[in-house]
Amino acid sequence: MSISLGQNNSVAAQPTSGAELLTAALSKSQQEIEGKMALQLIQSAKINSVPAPTGNSGFQVNIKV
Repeated sequence: MSISLGQNNSVAAQPTSGAELLTAALSKSQQEIEGKMALQLIQSAKINSVPAPTGNSGFQVNIKV
C-alpha cells in the first residue's frame, strides 16, 4: 500500500506481490493446523473421569489473618 499526497484519494492500494500472498496463505494454514491441534487436545482431556465432590468438601475455608 502506498500513500500519495495531493490526491483526493490519499491511500492507493498497489497490487499484491506473490510473496505477500504466499505468506498470507502459509499463515492461514498454520493457524488452521494450530486450531485443529488445540481441539484435539481439548477433546483428549478426560473430563468425565474427574470425581464429583462428596459431602461438604469445599464449603469450609480456613482463613487466618
